[in-house]
Formats: sequence, C-alpha cells, structure tokens
Amino acid sequence: MTRLLVAETFVLLALSALALDLYAHHRVETLGGVNVWGYRGAVARHKAPDEIRVALIGGTRAFAWGQGATALSAEIRRRMMLSLDRPGARVRPVSVINLASVGALPDEYVAAIDHYAYLSPDAICLYDDLGVAGGAAARSAVFEATRYAPALPLVLREKGMRWRFGEVARGYGDSSHGSTTGPIVARMAGSVVEHVGAVLQAVDGSLVRRSSDTPSSDYPDALVRAVDAARRHARGVLLAFSVAETTQQRSARSAVQIALTRAFGSPPWLRIVDLDGDERLLDPAWRVDGWDYGSGAVALVAERLASALLSLVQALPA
Repeated sequence: MTRLLVAETFVLLALSALALDLYAHHRVETLGGVNVWGYRGAVARHKAPDEIRVALIGGTRAFAWGQGATALSAEIRRRMMLSLDRPGARVRPVSVINLASVGALPDEYVAAIDHYAYLSPDAICLYDDLGVAGGAAARSAVFEATRYAPALPLVLREKGMRWRFGEVARGYGDSSHGSTTGPIVARMAGSVVEHVGAVLQAVDGSLVRRSSDTPSSDYPDALVRAVDAARRHARGVLLAFSVAETTQQRSARSAVQIALTRAFGSPPWLRIVDLDGDERLLDPAWRVDGWDYGSGAVALVAERLASALLSLVQALPA
C-alpha cells in the first residue's frame, strides 16, 4: 500500500511538472517554438519564380535559442535585401527559412536537408557549432530522450530574477504601500523561484549521457555528407563555423576543411565562413545563458552570413 501511494504521488508530481512546463512553453513559444511543419517562423509560401530562397540548417545557435522565432533568419534576409535593393535594379524577393533544431549535430543535418527538400532552396546554409550540442536546452536529459526541450527551469530562473531586481520589488517599494517589508519579501521569493529553476536545470543536465563539449571522431565525415546532401538539393552551399572555444573544436574545424578539400576540391558552389576572429562572439555579455547568443551576437552572425550568401547567390548561374 505504501509503495502504491509513493508511486501515485510520483506520477502526480510528474504530471504536474509536465503541465507547468507545457504552460511555460506556451508563454515562450515565440522563443523556443516551431510551426506546424517543424521549423521556425511562419509557414513558407509557394516559391515565387524570381525568389531567392535560403534554407538555414544547423544546431542550437542556428536555431537562435532564447531569441524570437525569426531573429536570425529575418536579419539575414534584411541585410541581403539592403544590398540587392539598388536604384534601377530589379529587386528579387528573398526568403530565409530556419530549419535548424536545438541540439542538432552534423549527423542529423542530412535528414533535415532531405526532409525539407520540397522547399526548393537556391542555397543551403549549414551553420555548425563545431560538433557541440551546446546551450541549456541541449544539455537536458529530457531533451536527449524525447527531443522535447523543457522550458520551466529557464522560465523560473528568469521570473525569479525579475522578482529580485525588476518591477515586482520596485512596485512593493512604492510609498503608497506603506510598508518597507514588501521589497524584502519580493527579493526572497525571487531568490527561491530562481533557485528552484537552477536546481531543476542542474538535475536535468546531470543526467545527460552524451558529451556535448567535444566533437565526435565522425564529425568531419558527417559534415562532408551534409555538404554533399545540400549540394544535391540546392545550387549553392554555405558552410559557416561557429567560434571555436576549445582546442578540440579548433582541431575538428581544421579536419573538416581538409576533408572538404579532399572530397570536393574548391568548387564555385561552396563558400566557407569562419566566425572565429571576432572577440565579441566570445564575450559572456553577448550571451543569454553563457553559451546561446543574445540579440547583438545574432545580428553580427547574420551580417557575416548574409554577405557570404549574397556573394554565393550572385555567382550562381541563373
């Protein structure tokens, strides 16, 4: 009887946690959600005859976890349009569709490329995190097992910080309340809520089985396969490397470049962008959780990708 009661209590707590997490997902779905077809932003319309269409494939940073659903894709499109819109020139519409997935690694890119081939992209941008899953969402045992990224820990931490430093404490501190204990209560409650979120995230992360910090031995070959798949479904391919933060990542990037040269030589349909070299992308102040990029870094990445995509698209035969 006692065991049954414990089991029922555990199930009830699990269902309650799931319900809360689903509610949290609903509140932040524009940051972490996808549309009915499984990719970020609005559902793509039928491709126009003169449209330049770019498909963005990659992992957590390409997904732009923690930013709006169209943060990266819309900024790439905007920068491309600014260059294409010239007096007297024919303006071609540009669309950038974000098909990235949280935690995706190169061995998953081919399936995504093949699955979304019906979108008929002119160019495919592979924005790779150097074989690292990365980010709070990817460092989750729940996500690893189900591909469902828990939102509740992040929401609790953010809510707790707002209570400690934001409008709640300021509101209680208003003289009209006639009390000086309000701000103290708000800060204490915020600390508790933030701590609960941090504990949930730490427990979930501690159960992750796969390493998310070191590229696998198959990493170079997996990226070569992804580039080959992209070439089959688009006229141009851009491979962008995220900033290298470890010696292993730098070695993996060099191995990929050697493997690409062996496999394809120096084809006109392939461009490579290395985001290394800009110290701002390594600045913790430009990140939302120590790994995922904030809006400033996303805009910087978009600028680099848009410039390379323009060069690639304009060099392709009509």
